[in-house]
Amino acid sequence: MQSIPILVYHSVGSSCASAYRRWLVTQRELDSHLHALSDRGYRAITVGDLALLRRSAQPVPPLTCLITFDDGLSDFAEGAMPVLMARRFSATLYVVSGLVGATARWLADLGEGSRPMLDWAALHNLQKAGVEIGAHSVSHPELDTLSWAKATRELRDSKKALEDGLGRAVTTFAYPHGYASRATRRIAEEAGYLAACRVRHALSDETENLFALSRIVVTSDMTAEALVDLIEKQQVPVAPPVDRLIATGWRAARRVRALHRSVFPRR
Repeated sequence: MQSIPILVYHSVGSSCASAYRRWLVTQRELDSHLHALSDRGYRAITVGDLALLRRSAQPVPPLTCLITFDDGLSDFAEGAMPVLMARRFSATLYVVSGLVGATARWLADLGEGSRPMLDWAALHNLQKAGVEIGAHSVSHPELDTLSWAKATRELRDSKKALEDGLGRAVTTFAYPHGYASRATRRIAEEAGYLAACRVRHALSDETENLFALSRIVVTSDMTAEALVDLIEKQQVPVAPPVDRLIATGWRAARRVRALHRSVFPRR
């Protein structure tokens, strides 16, 4: 079965708080990654493209890869887009709809709560340039720790807000923090998405649940050579199970932490 690398980036730039450095790559680093993939013959499609191929039972072309960016930070337009265009790579950008034109306030603990987000004009321009805009919730919570009603609002309202703002259907979703559960997968499907991405630092394949697509996290310490080895030497799992026992236990621990924060909020 063909392995499909779905890469997830966050920020592309030159400076950030030290605690956030792991999630920021420079333009040169991004370019080296895409150059290496291109040299190996990889061609990029969007998550929406992958969903349509899978749903129509069409084969995924050999050496297909997907490039995704989470959050909708303004440095996507400034840092990532020029490199993507120069290397002729398509991409999917997952946007936190409730913070369009604001700042990434959920990153406050990492010293980046004031990091600017893309505004509607920038999102329109990116969409016109061929970037797939997907939803990434309204406020970037850990969805699998929320009640069914709250999680549903996050998935449905983010889809509607982006569709209203951009005038185009939003068909794919990325779970904030990469966390998903059986309930959130069901909500995503019922909300009208065609596919949704988790993280799991793993390769996807042509049989993987479309609402639990595995992605490989690209961090600042990953060289182009290491990235290619990760993909081609399968140094990461392929389409791991969606509901492992360890993940269930970790979810329970995070729910307790979220409850504690709601009862004893930070001051």
